[in-house]
Amino acid sequence: MRYFILLFVFFLSSGFAHKFYVSITEVNHNTENESLEISIKLFTDDLEAALEEGTTKKLWIGDEREAPETDSLLADYMSKKFVITINDEVQKATFLGKELEADVTWCYLEIMDVADIKSLTISNRIFMELFDDQKNLVHIYVGDNEKSLLLRQGQESKEVSF
Repeated sequence: MRYFILLFVFFLSSGFAHKFYVSITEVNHNTENESLEISIKLFTDDLEAALEEGTTKKLWIGDEREAPETDSLLADYMSKKFVITINDEVQKATFLGKELEADVTWCYLEIMDVADIKSLTISNRIFMELFDDQKNLVHIYVGDNEKSLLLRQGQESKEVSF
C-alpha cells in the first residue's frame, strides 16, 4: 500500500509541474456592423516573454510599472503572428486594446467592412517562436455556423468555408 501511495504522489506531482501552452481565440462576424470581432486569451507571463524577446526591457503587463510602449509592441506582435484572410484577401486587423483577468490577458482586434464571408483562413503563430508545443485554439462564429480550429507547429494556418 505504501508503494501505491508513493507512486500516486509521484504521478500527481509530475503531472501538475508540467506547464501547458495554449491560447484561445474567438472570431465573431458581426453582420450588423459588418465587422469581424476578435478576442484572444493569452497567459500574461507568456505574452511578456514574447514581447520582451530580443530586448533587455521588462514590460510588466498589467502592473503599475507597465512600459508605455506595451500596447504598440502588442499591436505589432499581433499583426505579425495573427493573420486573417477573408474570401482570399488578406485583411488588416486593428488592435483595439487589452484587458487583464487574473493571470491572463485578453487582446481585442477588429476588421471592418466584412459584409459577407465565403471562406476564412486563420494563421495563428502566437508564441510558436517560444514553445514547440504551443497550441492555438480558434473558435469561429459566422451566422449560425460554428467552426473550431486547432493550430500548432507545422499547422499554423487553416481555412474554413461557409
